[in-house]
Amino acid sequence: MTQENSSQKKSNTHFIAMAVICIILAASLAGVTAVYLNNQSQVTSKDNTIAALNDTIARLNTELAQAQAANTTNTESYASQIASLNQQITSLTASISDYNSSYYDLQQIVQLANSGIMNQTSFTQDANGVTTLWANTVDYAGYVVIQAESTSDSTYAQVLNTYKTYNLNFNQTIGTNGTAVFPILPGTLQVIIGNVNQTASNSGNATVTFYY
Repeated sequence: MTQENSSQKKSNTHFIAMAVICIILAASLAGVTAVYLNNQSQVTSKDNTIAALNDTIARLNTELAQAQAANTTNTESYASQIASLNQQITSLTASISDYNSSYYDLQQIVQLANSGIMNQTSFTQDANGVTTLWANTVDYAGYVVIQAESTSDSTYAQVLNTYKTYNLNFNQTIGTNGTAVFPILPGTLQVIIGNVNQTASNSGNATVTFYY
């Protein structure tokens, strides 16, 4: 009965973590949509401005050609205006590029398309010992993948994750060669690898990858 209650608690904890991650991602998607709509509005406005500037440049080029043909003294004025308008166009084009880049970055986060290796190392530990592979804070919701090879068939991976008032504690046996995947919320995070019920030391290699 105790084991059933423990399994039920772990299942509930996993469900709560996944539910909170879904809420965070939904809120992020709404934020990205708002940013996208705002950016699109600004991009459209800048596109219209660029089109108007190009029309002005075309007119000035015509007037410049006419002035040069007439050999008047207004050619330098026309050339200066055209150079200034071209600088404005360059600046507006750069702004549009920045907007598109920011939107792309936000999209990548919402789709959990970014990843980074938190740690890739060999480890040696005593019997029934533990090794901390990573301990720091994370800014985004996502998931952690722990891949390991070891000499102990009781090797396990564990994450301790704190998000606001939620304290999440997940663990999974990976044996001598396996992979564990855990949902992660923004906040403090500790990734551990250990072994239990052993009489000999344990050693191996482990890689921790964060997808966000």
